[in-house]
Amino acid sequence: MKIAFLVHNIYGIGGTVRTVINLAEALSARHEVEIVSVYRRLETSLFDISPNVRVTPLIDIRPEPDGVDRDNPLYAERSRLVPPSEEFFLQYNALSDQRIVEYLRSTDADVVIGTRPSLALLVAEYAPDSAVRLAQEHMSHTAVPNGTRAAIARLYKRIDAAVTVTEADAESFRTTTPVSGLRVLCIPNGVPVPRITPADCSGRTVVAAGRLIDWKRYDLLIHAFARVLREAPDWKLRIYGSGAERGALTALIQDLGIYNSVTLMGSVSPMEAEWVKGSIAAVASDFEPFGMTLVEAMRCGVPVVSTACPDGPPEILNHGEDGLLVPVGDIAGFAAGLLELIQDEDKRRRMGRAALQNSRRFDPDVVARRYEALIAEICAERDLSPSAGTRRATTRRASGSVVAAAAAAAAASSRVTATATQGGVRRLFGRAVRAAGTKVGLGSDPVSPATPSTAVPGSGVPVGGCVAARSGAVAVTVEWPGFEDDDAKLVCRERTNRKAKVRAALRPNGQGRFEALLPVSTGKLYEGRWDLFVETGGKLHRLRAGIRDLRELVLLDERTMELPVRRHVPYATLDGFLAVRAWVRDRHAEMTAIQVCDEGFRIEGRLVAEPFGEQRPILTVRSRGEHDLDFRFEGSSSGGDDFRFLLPVEQLVEVRLRKHEDWDLWISRAGVPGEARLARVLTDMADLKGIQVYPSLGWVDDTPPELAHDIPGGAVRIRPYVAQTNEISLNVVDRA
Repeated sequence: MKIAFLVHNIYGIGGTVRTVINLAEALSARHEVEIVSVYRRLETSLFDISPNVRVTPLIDIRPEPDGVDRDNPLYAERSRLVPPSEEFFLQYNALSDQRIVEYLRSTDADVVIGTRPSLALLVAEYAPDSAVRLAQEHMSHTAVPNGTRAAIARLYKRIDAAVTVTEADAESFRTTTPVSGLRVLCIPNGVPVPRITPADCSGRTVVAAGRLIDWKRYDLLIHAFARVLREAPDWKLRIYGSGAERGALTALIQDLGIYNSVTLMGSVSPMEAEWVKGSIAAVASDFEPFGMTLVEAMRCGVPVVSTACPDGPPEILNHGEDGLLVPVGDIAGFAAGLLELIQDEDKRRRMGRAALQNSRRFDPDVVARRYEALIAEICAERDLSPSAGTRRATTRRASGSVVAAAAAAAAASSRVTATATQGGVRRLFGRAVRAAGTKVGLGSDPVSPATPSTAVPGSGVPVGGCVAARSGAVAVTVEWPGFEDDDAKLVCRERTNRKAKVRAALRPNGQGRFEALLPVSTGKLYEGRWDLFVETGGKLHRLRAGIRDLRELVLLDERTMELPVRRHVPYATLDGFLAVRAWVRDRHAEMTAIQVCDEGFRIEGRLVAEPFGEQRPILTVRSRGEHDLDFRFEGSSSGGDDFRFLLPVEQLVEVRLRKHEDWDLWISRAGVPGEARLARVLTDMADLKGIQVYPSLGWVDDTPPELAHDIPGGAVRIRPYVAQTNEISLNVVDRA
């Protein structure tokens, strides 16, 4: 049986993208499966997609020169087929009308699934009668605009079934948009078994993930966590995701003064290696059409504290068994729920185990079997006979190339524009389209979809996963199907000196993989960035980044460490390859907190393995550049390796010589030679720049102009920041 999913943009990030990929991969074990993406905005999908799943983009709008459809005149025209009330209406156009309709009219799929209302409406209108036509409803039906619901009421009569992801939403669909004869049922989203050992819930981190948008209520979560910190000051909150609310959330974190404890981590994919760093997952939404993040966390063995919002969380969580449900919009209630698990490690471990067990019902194969049963029922009712349960041969019709499609579309564009407004029209969604019996939105030359691509980062190349141990050791596991070479080596090559290479033996582990230990304890991996390769036959093959299990690095700074300090953090480069950030320091000052106050900045940290005893800690603030200026400040210590300073900023303001100056921070012991640069390297993150953001301190310089250097008195901003080396500096800027 051939099954086709029609998706808005499989190259993006979101719950619909993830669940479509999960279901498609599960079905591909027994069927031929194709994901048809209306748009292609990137070279490859941000999520791994099995090579068993064919990916067919219809419109290529990648950055030039690859995005051959950007200049197509139809791309600039409004869609005539998508309801204006549809959420993504402005993202559709005459070119998407043309390509989607052509695909649906020509597909030989046995099952066609539209994954949002706009696409399901087109499936209803233009998919062949010989196909089973399904509408997947990933958003809450109550959130569907009235205009789109009216179109659904008219056109879903040709849909064989509408599938929601919750029972509550199925009931809402039936009651608010009744369609005669339409089967409406719930099949939840599927989430695969994580490729990582479950969390043990012993840490002190709360994790949340999702788009940074208003109804996710990360503001409520941040306010609740500020209350948590009053009773559990050593806990941290990490929020993963990107979106329009990032600026406002950053400002809120800074206003509440909890920027040492709450971090906006940005988008990370895949998330399982981040979930297992946490002991509690948090969902503060006003509503959740399903709740993919709840299930993802549960599949990693993490209990969830969630608002009891419609529609998903109450159907996913068993309150008191695998998580806690708290009232929607209740800051105090959410804080209380977090504290209940924070203060009872046995309870959260028990709930974590229950979450792992209960989440098995969301396994993609379980979900796929339910879809197969639904399709079989529909086929029996309609007397259709696709080869259910048997995977077709891989012979496929030719689909043409993106360039050919663009050329044909450009040739047809003038005819499309002219004929779409001629007589013989009917009204659909309030817009004029051509009369039945003609190809809507198409010229006389048929246009084929773009060339299919297998969007699998790492397909055909080795993929490297990592596990970091509390001892500091880092194990690398290489997956490379079909690869056999007992003499292969793992090669680490320093980024700025391509001649600097460190090799380690790759050994088969008996499970079709190869393993190696990074030589982190020998000093061979000196400070810098190292790219990882497999060396075989005298050639280097760069490793794609796989799962990196770095949970042991999260709390590693708490154990007693010896000098020199060595930290090796595996990470994925921007283009998806595996690299290691290495720090090797004979002396090291680790900053644990910096707090803005009226006088300046309060700084806390450790001079690792160098106890102060009776000696006073010394903070040296040194200007960067041609001017050799520094200031020294005394701090305090308990006598161990901890230190605390109050850094006043008035002197930095008074001596500034330029409108923009940077000052670096160094720690030493009074009367003892040597100093260490203040930094944050005892972490699981290779790059804190842009993630860890500190507030600035405003200052008014009232130095009389006749006593000033080159800069008159005025408003000045002083801001601590993390440099690319994860070292801490101060930026002094004249705001006038």
